[in-house]
Amino acid sequence: MEITVLDIQILEALNKEVKEVTNLIAEITAPYKSIQQATKWLDGQEVCQLLNISKRTLQTYRVKGILGATQVNRKNYFKMTDVEFLMQSGQILKSRKNGTD
Repeated sequence: MEITVLDIQILEALNKEVKEVTNLIAEITAPYKSIQQATKWLDGQEVCQLLNISKRTLQTYRVKGILGATQVNRKNYFKMTDVEFLMQSGQILKSRKNGTD
């Protein structure tokens, strides 16, 4: 095992640099905090559970534009507000009454 000894001044300088970078990151991201907190994103599995639909039906909703999605690293995410709007609009119930899922 190797032991490294740092002078207290070097450690304090390193600590100061880390705090400056942390403050800089906080300053840069501050304007986006409200947007990030206001928008809740759900993955496909969560949406299927909320809407009580299959993955294939969710894909159909996405393809037809009934429910918009954002793709990140080959995975689709859906805005909670869009899912809530879909539930309130009754489009899901209409499709179920026609005998489709």
